[in-house]
Amino acid sequence: MSIPFYIINMQGCEERWEATQKQLTNLHLTAERFEATIGKNLSEQEILNWYCPKKNKKRYNRDLTLGEIGCYVSHMRIWQKIVDENISFCVVLEDDLSIKASLKDVVDVAIKLNNWDLIKLSNDRNFPFIDSAILENNLTVGNYKKAPNGTQGYIITLSGAKKLLQRKPFFRPVDVDIQFHTEVGLNMIGIKPYPIAEDRSFISEISTMNGGKHSNHSTFIRNLIHRSSIYRQRQYKTADLSSIIGK
Repeated sequence: MSIPFYIINMQGCEERWEATQKQLTNLHLTAERFEATIGKNLSEQEILNWYCPKKNKKRYNRDLTLGEIGCYVSHMRIWQKIVDENISFCVVLEDDLSIKASLKDVVDVAIKLNNWDLIKLSNDRNFPFIDSAILENNLTVGNYKKAPNGTQGYIITLSGAKKLLQRKPFFRPVDVDIQFHTEVGLNMIGIKPYPIAEDRSFISEISTMNGGKHSNHSTFIRNLIHRSSIYRQRQYKTADLSSIIGK
């Protein structure tokens, strides 16, 4: 089965798209460029169509930057594309990556698994699996309680896209929202060794083009609410591994 690859890339940063595309080409993989949304170019009404400031103040510890809003909108637009075009599986990559040769093996084994919505392809903090199983090609699949943050690379299914689109309008950053998997019933797993890592030789263009500074400082109450929420969330596994591997 051929799985589409989409690389989120901002206008004016084509060299990043070319660098990521070259890595995929070397692995005999093809990708489509998906133009990122630039948060500072959104009108006030457009922002409110995607982002809810009221929920943000009640349920998250700080306001989102325009860059974070633009980043979330970019991912949400891909999820909408998956739904609109009835795409069964899709690989989503950001454009500041170091890609390992094992990516193709990971994708090949992923489509043989069942009952999952999203597979993490990277985790810079290397959070441990709670349950795990050995797959072919020396790969290991597992679930989490402490779900990885970051959206550098993931595989998502049609069902996963539909679940994540329920968040519109959002109020947290996209990588934080994905950690709150129980809110939308997201079945999330990871496959190690992770084939994707952030390429830190690139400067964050999203932060540069959007300013990147938070508009206010967090309060004690907002911090407490968020920390309590994430603590409760981490009491639950991100997926039932036995149903995914068929055992």
